[in-house]
Amino acid sequence: MYNLLVVDDEEIAIRGIIHGIDWSALQLTNVFTANDAEDAKSVFRNHPVHVMISDIDMPRENGILLLNWVNEHSPETKSIFLTAHANFKYAQQAIQLNSFDYLLKPIDHECLKQCVEKALDDVKDREEERSFRKTFEVYYDQWKKQLPYLVERFWQDVLHQKISTRPDQLESMCTVYGIPLDAGKPIGQILISVEEWKREFNARDEDIMTYALKNAAAEILLESQPGTVIQDQNGIIYALLYDPAPEQLSLLEERCLEFICKSEQYLNGIVSCYIGEPATVAGLHLRAQQLADMERLNIRKKGSVFRLSEFKKPKKIHSTAPSLQEWPILIEQGKRQELMQRVEDMFEGLQCDQIDHTFMVQYYYGLVNMVFQLLQRKSLSPSEAFPCAEWKTGETTLKSLTAVKAWTLQFVGKAVEYIGCHSKELSGAIVKVQKYIESNLHLEFNRELIAEYVYLNPAYLSRLFRKETGKSLTDYMIDCKMAKAKQELANTNVKISDIALSVGYCNFSHFSKLFKKTTGLTPHEYRKKYQDIYQDIL
Repeated sequence: MYNLLVVDDEEIAIRGIIHGIDWSALQLTNVFTANDAEDAKSVFRNHPVHVMISDIDMPRENGILLLNWVNEHSPETKSIFLTAHANFKYAQQAIQLNSFDYLLKPIDHECLKQCVEKALDDVKDREEERSFRKTFEVYYDQWKKQLPYLVERFWQDVLHQKISTRPDQLESMCTVYGIPLDAGKPIGQILISVEEWKREFNARDEDIMTYALKNAAAEILLESQPGTVIQDQNGIIYALLYDPAPEQLSLLEERCLEFICKSEQYLNGIVSCYIGEPATVAGLHLRAQQLADMERLNIRKKGSVFRLSEFKKPKKIHSTAPSLQEWPILIEQGKRQELMQRVEDMFEGLQCDQIDHTFMVQYYYGLVNMVFQLLQRKSLSPSEAFPCAEWKTGETTLKSLTAVKAWTLQFVGKAVEYIGCHSKELSGAIVKVQKYIESNLHLEFNRELIAEYVYLNPAYLSRLFRKETGKSLTDYMIDCKMAKAKQELANTNVKISDIALSVGYCNFSHFSKLFKKTTGLTPHEYRKKYQDIYQDIL
């Protein structure tokens, strides 16, 4: 609803406007009156006025001066002059002061009503425009806040080939996201590898420090040049430089060294930078793979700058993973200090030039498998022993011996602690049964044969075994056989039928059905899946 103000020094003129016109159809809440400019200003101070009808020739202060004041104090008000003087000077001043209309007395009331209606329509249009702009500004502010994340998501999709790299589509998306780049122009690429944190951070703090590293990379590596720093869906950080000039590329190594130094000094992070050759948007996926391979294969040097153009794939080294035979015994016996010393001794004896990525992978999976077998033998749950899935994080530590060593100490330390708290004391007879089964997996066991081995009644042995281990004797035998079968399928190329015989199953069909019931996969499917995973990692 709207307010109208009528200003005139003649009372009869005011009454004629107020009572001679039906204002009810114009959504007017109030029709105020004033006999001079001072009265009018008082109304403005106490009420919003949307339309003002004013005389020009009034005592003390005329309508032109009043309009000048209204423009300053209520600029949204629409002012209509209604005067008996057809004075060109007044009309000229009214136009200069942006009056809505200039009408001469006497005027037909219907014409005046139509003029006020037009003025109110103009007020409504201005309000709608203002409301739209306000709404637009809210959403535009939200868009600007989200834009960095949208740009990062765009480049993630490019790197993982989730969107088309056709030039016309890329041009359109770059325009939408405000990326100052032509689709055919080259992009410089730097992979930033966070190799080690000098302080121990929890997951939240590590995310915060990674965010700080990204900001530092944007400031130092990009400087004032167009570009962005993103973290892809695998957690790898990339600095992308849009259409870099030759002089900018020549300074990259220097900037990378500065970034590495300041990251360690201020952010407690040891990082390396891998500089790729510039490529177009369509070629970024391949370039990212090359840089990731380069980082994965580099386990001998950290905290440095590496160029893809100078990278030489390391020669194959025929190395085997170290023996971990004594570690399960130390874990089971709770000899933490001795175990930690064995870990220290092993890593101290390793030389960087004696190992490669294959060695690291073999060691990692060998250790995880060893600990899991130990937990299984003691009927303990790996997910309870490692609630934060610490065994998974080991895959990200394969970049350096230092990182693998730190992870190993933490991993086996948790295993010692958990087994020490949850392991049940088993009777000598049950321990003897377990060792007998584990040493003779190639035999076709039955309860009577095992009971005879420990000189116990078969029924009594079954009850005792379940009581002490929480698992039936039959289930334990099957679990041990299936565990060995899984290990052989994943790590060797021995014929599946021979593996079945090695775990005591002469009937291949029975072995295959039992294996699928246990794992959800046939032996052939299990071998294909886990050997493919292993090859991908290598």
